[in-house]
Amino acid sequence: MLSQADLIDKFSNILPKIESESDIYFERLSMDGLDEMHQYSKDERLYEFLEFAPFKEIDDTKAYIEKKLQRMPDQSGEKNAMDWFVRRKSDDRLVGSAALVNLNYARQSVQWGYGIDPMLWGHGHILQIQEALKKFIFEVLELNRLDGITFVTNERSIQSLLVCGMKHEGLFRDFFCKNGIYYDAWQYGMVAKDYHKRNVISSSVLVSMDDIINVVSSVLTEEKITDESAMENTFSWDSLNHMAIIIALKEELSIDFKPGEVYLATSVKKILKKVSG
Repeated sequence: MLSQADLIDKFSNILPKIESESDIYFERLSMDGLDEMHQYSKDERLYEFLEFAPFKEIDDTKAYIEKKLQRMPDQSGEKNAMDWFVRRKSDDRLVGSAALVNLNYARQSVQWGYGIDPMLWGHGHILQIQEALKKFIFEVLELNRLDGITFVTNERSIQSLLVCGMKHEGLFRDFFCKNGIYYDAWQYGMVAKDYHKRNVISSSVLVSMDDIINVVSSVLTEEKITDESAMENTFSWDSLNHMAIIIALKEELSIDFKPGEVYLATSVKKILKKVSG
């Protein structure tokens, strides 16, 4: 366990990173990204599972960023949240933002949050962000617990959370209130021993190309799946169906992916290569 001073220093100054195969990177939140963030912050789809209204004016987005900057650690180290922008390596386009909040030294715990430009949904960025944050939390900060909550109706997020190794820990009844309607909150979490255990999982099952094609076809029922099928050339193989494919591979073929492998298994050939070692 890190000392409190070392924890705050790493929390404040080290950026989350992920494997070289990833096409995203993190940078510290700043006003430099205001215009870019405002462009997607106007998209109403982003707010389906948020309790506040879409930002209409750039001043709304500016106030939001200012609020986040004010909660980030300063030299006193007393604040307990950190926010980053997430960008695409190929062209530096702003993908979205990510945050760790409620850092608790006594409990060795933290909570997370993230938001993706709706125009980039379905490209697997959420999986990469999750993996980068988990690696940062459990390997760099050496914390013991990560947890969070979401709307119980947020199917896309819940599937991604289950695939990345989160455990469902209960419901908070009538926790969220949106437009005068109450919604239950789906509580989830992960502890360090589960994270490290999942990272040493090894799958050596014997499966063929046809086996994998059959499983992917069972999820993407409207597609003609072949050995060339991949996320980039298969219309319905989006991020939500990718979660379903990963779950189906585990249930039907006993293929268990390490967390960092999930977002890389984006084609029939890549899945087979993973199984073949």
